[in-house]
Amino acid sequence: MKYRTILGFLFLVVLAAAVGEEAEPKTTAAEVPGEDDIYVLPEAEVNAEQDTPERITREEMDRDGATDLWEAVQYTPGVIRSGGGRRNDSNFSVRGYGTDSVPVYVDGILMANPYRGEGDSARFLTGDMESIEIAKGYSSELLGANTLGGAILLRTAKPKEPLELSLKTGLGLDSVFNYADSTHVLAAGTKQPFFYGKGVFQYRDVDHYRLPDSFEPSAQNPQEKGNRLWSDSKDLKLTLTGGLTPAADLDIWLTYVYQNADKGLSPPDVGIKEYAIWDWPLWNRHSLSLNGSWGIGPFSMNSLFYFDKYHNRLDEYYNYRAFAMGIHAPHSDYDEYALGGRLMGSWEINPRNTLQAALTYKKEDHQGLRGSIINEDELTEEMHVHEDTWSLGAEYTVTPWTPLTLKAGLGFDALVPQAYWNDENEYNKLLGADYFIVQSRNMFLYTWQLGVFYRIPWGNPENLNHELRLTYARKNHFPTMAQRYSTRFGSTLPNPHLGPEIANHFEWGYRGYLGGTEGLFGLTLNAALYYSVMTGKIVSVELPNPHYPSASVEYSRNLDSLSFWGFELAPDVTLRDWLTMGFAFSLNHYHIDHSQDGMRVLSYYPQLTLNGYAVIKPLAFLSIIPRLEYVGSRYADTEGTELLEAYVLASLKITSSWRNYVSISAALDNIFDTYYEIRRSSPQGGRSITVMLTVHYR
Repeated sequence: MKYRTILGFLFLVVLAAAVGEEAEPKTTAAEVPGEDDIYVLPEAEVNAEQDTPERITREEMDRDGATDLWEAVQYTPGVIRSGGGRRNDSNFSVRGYGTDSVPVYVDGILMANPYRGEGDSARFLTGDMESIEIAKGYSSELLGANTLGGAILLRTAKPKEPLELSLKTGLGLDSVFNYADSTHVLAAGTKQPFFYGKGVFQYRDVDHYRLPDSFEPSAQNPQEKGNRLWSDSKDLKLTLTGGLTPAADLDIWLTYVYQNADKGLSPPDVGIKEYAIWDWPLWNRHSLSLNGSWGIGPFSMNSLFYFDKYHNRLDEYYNYRAFAMGIHAPHSDYDEYALGGRLMGSWEINPRNTLQAALTYKKEDHQGLRGSIINEDELTEEMHVHEDTWSLGAEYTVTPWTPLTLKAGLGFDALVPQAYWNDENEYNKLLGADYFIVQSRNMFLYTWQLGVFYRIPWGNPENLNHELRLTYARKNHFPTMAQRYSTRFGSTLPNPHLGPEIANHFEWGYRGYLGGTEGLFGLTLNAALYYSVMTGKIVSVELPNPHYPSASVEYSRNLDSLSFWGFELAPDVTLRDWLTMGFAFSLNHYHIDHSQDGMRVLSYYPQLTLNGYAVIKPLAFLSIIPRLEYVGSRYADTEGTELLEAYVLASLKITSSWRNYVSISAALDNIFDTYYEIRRSSPQGGRSITVMLTVHYR
């Protein structure tokens, strides 16, 4: 692997030597662009500024070295990451709500596996993104159904200049300086008076990550010291956008996204004899969307129509010997698509009153396919589910007087199953096992919310940099196809009559900016106190198997009530141009009112998380960025018998920018080679080094 390291460094040196002439100093990561400098897609109008106090900019993603969504959100208060397991997914929760109930949208398109209702956030590469907004609990009614715990909104960057060219290439080394990974992003775009276009190519190759030196292997487990077993993956993403702007208030554009990923094998749980060996050789997505935005006087309209195609494959190895011999179970494929759109209109009745409404439709189709032992490429259908979701949402914003804004929203959601077929169900019909026969049903739900936002005049009545907010939101979540129909290879009894999960969110918050004279000092502060209660939480209980009463199967039901409350604080301080520093603090609590014995705690939910950073600029072209992260102890099981220890991670990044067109950085992560686990028996990477070169022209 060392020859790759040498070639990588030579490549960086050659690119740096090819840089052109000097230009104005580059905007630092600490500076937030003004509204006129940000050209985002019209879906930004879905949420007003008050709805999204958490916004991750392109500069912040670059500062933190984030290449995907999982890495980008890790320092946000209230966000707790998870990962590993049989599916080898990297996901997160927002104030206790998982990614199946905090949907991820990219330019208005839901990024979720139709069957399971969630995706793998490590597959969402962010090199083409302008920003990420995180709405917690209180989110726009215009988004549609299933925003139980909030929403994540990703914005693709459009070109802003007549010619934009950029290249970002990064090389990662492990603690013994062997090649670990590489990331490459190539983008080209143009913005002309009547049209624009942009293409972004992203590729990430992860060869491995190395375990901390303190890790000790155990007998009868294949994981040894050194590199984490089966920690390799590959991701490729191509984003193409082209648009027409024939008039000042008219914008029509087409976007195509292609993704291809090989997640590899699920790394084995360490320290134990039994573990699953699941391989994910395919994770493909094609997405085509047509967007439009136009306005006439006080009226404006936005439209979105899209087709999203997914295909992924699972190969299961029954044991390590079978894996060594290359013998796996027949392919298990998901062949799925989502087809839908949104029409959204806005009417500015007068400067103090605005009405918005949106109609959203989504058709989802899932096919479960299975190979055969004789011919593994001959796939047959085992399950077919097809259903529609309709949503109608409206929001009314009124400003009775300048500092005060009231915002009320109302939504209606409908889940209409169109077809369901399962070969196991057909077999049980022949046996007369009526208890096992699945019959789908329609579901209809309402949502509503209210927000009060008050901007406080500070000394000068025109200075409204301080805002207090009080919000309430009632949200819901339809059970996913998997929750209603999955048999998990015969271990689960389907329950198509599962009801929705309902959540009521309350939040008291403050956001403000206090600046000193002549830009000497600046303080930005976000704070929130929240309470949220979810009823009808879906949990699994054990029942006698209707075919073999001596055995048991799992059965999903709406049983538990779960409440969350906590406090979040995120200040950022700027001193001139030479120092920016801040931290994010989150205190989390919960209470479970459950109906089954044994479920005593919420797994992988730390009560305390804290992280802080600083951007030190001793010279105009040099930035030194240290960071500390603390994650408190948390339980690894719902019985509360196994406690994972708290951990502290330290990192350091040094960035140098020359002539505005080029910057090079070196980052040292997990400086002290700390052993830590996000999930039980799934250790994370030790010390690593990343060198990143960025060259761009605008």
